[in-house]
Amino acid sequence: MAHISIRDLQKISGEAIGALPGPTAVKSGERTVGLLIPLKATDPERLAAVLARAERLAKGRDAAADDAALAGFGEVDPVDWSVAAVKALTRKRKA
Repeated sequence: MAHISIRDLQKISGEAIGALPGPTAVKSGERTVGLLIPLKATDPERLAAVLARAERLAKGRDAAADDAALAGFGEVDPVDWSVAAVKALTRKRKA
């Protein structure tokens, strides 16, 4: 599906949106007025593999050196991608 119309958008179900192959233009006549992007559920095994890889890559890094390297960009929000930090964050969101 290359696009959907505003009128079709009013009638489409959540399941149909989830089944879209990717971002889909929303048109009003010939004018594109929006972009509908279906959100897919995360594969828990794939997420676990990515988190484990991030944790392996983070071992041995010097946080102070990282902060110093990023200082030129202004205030940078530090991110902790450890498995424990991500689990704590997802528990917090469920509550």
